[in-house]
Amino acid sequence: MHDHHASYNLALVLLSFGVASIASFTALDLAGRVRASRGVVRHLWLAGGAFAMGTGIWAMHFVGMLAMEMGARVDYGIFLTLLSLAAAIASSALALFIVQSGRLSLSRLSIGALIMGGGVCLMHYVGMAAMHIEGTMRYAPALFLTSVAIAVSASGVALWLAFRLNPTGTRRAPLWQRLIAALVMAVGISGMHYTGMAAAVYPQGFVPSANVGISTGQLAISVALVSTCIMLAALMISLFDAHMSSRNAQLAASLQEANAELKQMIYRDALTQLPNRLLLEERLEEQLGQQAPFALFFVDLDRFKQVNDTLGHHVGDQLIRQAAIRLRTMIREADTVARVGGDEFIVLLGEHSTREDAAELAKRLVSTLANPFQIGASLVKVSTSIGISLHPEDGSDKHSLMIHADAAMYAAKRMGRNNFQFFELDMTTHEKRRAVLERRLRLAIENGGLRLAYQPRVDVDNGRITGVEALLRWEDEELGTVEPSEIIPVAEDTGLILPIGEWVLRTACTYAFDWQEEMAQPLFVSVNISAIQLNNRHFIDVVKEVLEETGLEPSHLELELTESALVLNPEVALTTLVELRGLGVTLSIDDFGTGYSNLALLRRFPIDRLKIDRSFMSHAVTDVQDAAIVKAVIALAQSLDLQVVAEGVENEQQLSLIRQLHTHEYQGFLFSEALEGEELKRFWGRHASMIDRTNNEN
Repeated sequence: MHDHHASYNLALVLLSFGVASIASFTALDLAGRVRASRGVVRHLWLAGGAFAMGTGIWAMHFVGMLAMEMGARVDYGIFLTLLSLAAAIASSALALFIVQSGRLSLSRLSIGALIMGGGVCLMHYVGMAAMHIEGTMRYAPALFLTSVAIAVSASGVALWLAFRLNPTGTRRAPLWQRLIAALVMAVGISGMHYTGMAAAVYPQGFVPSANVGISTGQLAISVALVSTCIMLAALMISLFDAHMSSRNAQLAASLQEANAELKQMIYRDALTQLPNRLLLEERLEEQLGQQAPFALFFVDLDRFKQVNDTLGHHVGDQLIRQAAIRLRTMIREADTVARVGGDEFIVLLGEHSTREDAAELAKRLVSTLANPFQIGASLVKVSTSIGISLHPEDGSDKHSLMIHADAAMYAAKRMGRNNFQFFELDMTTHEKRRAVLERRLRLAIENGGLRLAYQPRVDVDNGRITGVEALLRWEDEELGTVEPSEIIPVAEDTGLILPIGEWVLRTACTYAFDWQEEMAQPLFVSVNISAIQLNNRHFIDVVKEVLEETGLEPSHLELELTESALVLNPEVALTTLVELRGLGVTLSIDDFGTGYSNLALLRRFPIDRLKIDRSFMSHAVTDVQDAAIVKAVIALAQSLDLQVVAEGVENEQQLSLIRQLHTHEYQGFLFSEALEGEELKRFWGRHASMIDRTNNEN
């Protein structure tokens, strides 16, 4: 008997290469699913994938076996055939097990290629041994070793491609890359198979053995159907799983984007896009955990409500946005600026910031916010009050630091605004009283707890009463007597000045009208008007409404304005005063000399009187400088043809001085303190009788 080599059916060879390509593509796709999965799902993909891959490689092997034209029917032993299938599945499982890890080192690739290549060789040569033939089949050593080398190399290439095409487990390589890789792997698998087949040397004229086995035709149909179905099913499941994973990834990305937008809404101020109080407090808690020194600023725009009331909320919003931009540009990257209220900001300095750092930054913030803001056609000018608390000196928790910075900010307002103050212990006492005062003031407005007193204004020459000034009085059960100097700042800061101012105006006008009805003589009453009232766009309507409702003649009403009310927004003030003058209302400047008025400004406004502040009168007799100021004010008024009223005249020396200077009127304790309504009527009657007796005697 002579040995011979088998020949091959080209069509079946091509078919085997096609099966190898499908098996390779399936292997790469399943490797991606294994890497993309976690937990139990990964183990399921590992088991199912190993079965599908192993079946595909095994099917390619047997289709290639069927391609041999041996001239006789060859049967296969069932046990060895199943053993070769098990070897294919085991080597596939090993490949997927290696691929599932995150990193493929050179040593791991080498060991994996050797083991997987050995499994493929075992599958092939066990499958060859399952052939039932007469005689002994042997192998050419060189080709046998070559087939083993190809198996190991192909396994190494397969593992390397699986990693290259599935780098993250969630991002799939393009289809064309996976197809090319599948063809490369198919060449390696087919090369190993046909090299191994070529290594086999069959006996000449061998005949099938008598053992019962699986026929070639049956095996061809079974292998073709079963392997194709298994691989297609695996591919369909893999594609469906990849599609669902992609949808889940898109859903997760959408949810992540929605969460980011929601977090933006939760942690950012909608108007300025600055951090809000919630985000600020989180960062403050983080810094407190570091136990390092830092500073906290409470920044408030002075009289911001007046901007809203006079120019509209749209201008106020623009002012807030521009102020936020200025604040953001002034701080360092390690600092945080947040908007925590209407016109309130908090600046959190980074760790290891000192008192000197805080003072330097506060100066810059006050300076930059003092510059005018150009908003449309309006030039808006505001000032800023800043309170500063230091960690750990002023508090070890966020609430105490914020409360103390807030208290320092209100201290800055009490000291004239447009400045900054560091927290001091006595500031909390002021703020506690301020909080109580605000609460009790609201109750007083609601329950009619406020009242008016009237201080007479006297003609310097004849001593007759020419009118009265309405002054606010408040006697509270809890706080006792509260002075106007304490009431007005709180009312202005909280917006209560508008309802209080309207109540004062209506009450004073009602009293003056009732006086005229009862006493049969007119009463000229003056009412103090704050800057917020003057710049309120509804103020003219309020004055008209009060005069109409009370019936008081406009010429019997005088409105007293501070200098700061005029210079805050001169154009609006001028328009308002011209309209008030058109109604017939008298206008005067109260506390003249304490503000920023100048001759040019006074000439623009329709002012009737100047009132010299009591701070000058108190020392005008003894202090040369104060006496010079009084003389200058009177000379200025006379040059403008204005009447002059001296406030705070408390002794005869002061009265003698203003007589010498030809002042028109005065008021003060020398003549009378402020009196309640009925008491004023009795006092007026007694004084008028005394004046008449004196004139009759003369």
